[in-house]
Amino acid sequence: MTPPTRQNSHTATPTRRSFFSARSALVALAIAAGAISLPQTADAMITPEARGSLKGLSTQQQDSLRDQVVAAGLDAIGTPYTWGGEDPDDGFDCSGLVAFVYREIAGMDLPRRARDQRAKGANVAKSKLQPGDLVFFNTRGRGAVSHVGIYIGDDKFVHAPTSGSTVRIDSLDSTYWSKVYRGARALIKPDSTPAAPKLVALTAR
Repeated sequence: MTPPTRQNSHTATPTRRSFFSARSALVALAIAAGAISLPQTADAMITPEARGSLKGLSTQQQDSLRDQVVAAGLDAIGTPYTWGGEDPDDGFDCSGLVAFVYREIAGMDLPRRARDQRAKGANVAKSKLQPGDLVFFNTRGRGAVSHVGIYIGDDKFVHAPTSGSTVRIDSLDSTYWSKVYRGARALIKPDSTPAAPKLVALTAR
């Protein structure tokens, strides 16, 4: 959802080591093994095929910027939704999660509202989506984009859904999300290499 504007209070310190790749890989393995159950709703079902989207992650540093963006999004799974939230300590809303991941992993400063993030990058057809692309939705029925997530592959995306929920994976093909889907944007060029990560860590929830 589109958050209120507020000052970012998150400051990286040397004592908060980055473990995006390692912990997200453990999350991926736990999901694949069935040790972690992802939430399911009538409108946004998470199918077994979601596990296929996590393939290729390892405890080694990811070898592409897209992989690192996806790994960071997966690392946030379970973080509580907070309206206006833009860091793992306070929680995330949809655009806050995207802004945080792209800032810390890709070194990109994105706008804080989903509809403004929609204006960045290049348009991508749904059939051409690649991991790390941003997917946009109209969840308010007022014509404007109001929600955003990070595509992770296999028609799945990771996002901060709504108040009372946590960051999770959902399917673009579900009844609800397919109905409110409004397009996608690519912010990462094909030949991009990973930026040097800042010393941050997502707090385990």
